[in-house]
Amino acid sequence: MSNYAIILGGGSGRRMKSDLNKVFLPLRGIPAIVRAIAPFTGFCAGAVVVAAADEVEDMQAILAKYGMGRFVKAVVPGGSERQYSVYNGLKALPQDAEYVLIHDGARALVTDQVIRRALESVEQHGSGVAAIPVVDTIKRAAADGLVQETPDRASLYAIQTPQSFRMDVIMAAHEKANEDGFLGTDDASLLEHAGIPVYLSEGDRENLKLTTPTDLELAEVILQIRADEEDPE
Repeated sequence: MSNYAIILGGGSGRRMKSDLNKVFLPLRGIPAIVRAIAPFTGFCAGAVVVAAADEVEDMQAILAKYGMGRFVKAVVPGGSERQYSVYNGLKALPQDAEYVLIHDGARALVTDQVIRRALESVEQHGSGVAAIPVVDTIKRAAADGLVQETPDRASLYAIQTPQSFRMDVIMAAHEKANEDGFLGTDDASLLEHAGIPVYLSEGDRENLKLTTPTDLELAEVILQIRADEEDPE
């Protein structure tokens, strides 16, 4: 198997109103980062976890405690921007990596189905970026609040992770971005900058990103519902 995952775990707890990195916070007793990694074990030969430079040892200890030490091939320090952290992770992947799935450690509710669809897309098109259709009306406005445009939401998508790519394609996109001094808002934007087509795959509205205490509460509810569905007794 030549699929690998990069899991980004270098977040903070500022908007979560916690002194602890939000990916270390427990969800039904299990750290969010562990829940984010676990579904990839059925699809990938291994993973690289990117941690804040001063949390590498803490991350290694948590992964070992929860049985992820063998699946995670390396824990590497991140960079000053998400893009640089991903690049550090890419450089740490084994040489046989053919496809890579890049995932935010704060998206702890990712499912097998979302991962499978991203992989199917990357195998067919060279990329597969989890996304969901926008349901709200979107307004483009000036800094003073004056509305300038109402885009047609039928063509708008909210982007999630995992974002999957052929290894050679995402490395080439990163190298061009580095050469051009381009800083993208997500991994797919680097391909766009390099003129490489990007394809979306179906995400999931439950694949939320833990950012605020409300997100944490919602995640707990979703996990409880999933547990009840698996064991109705």
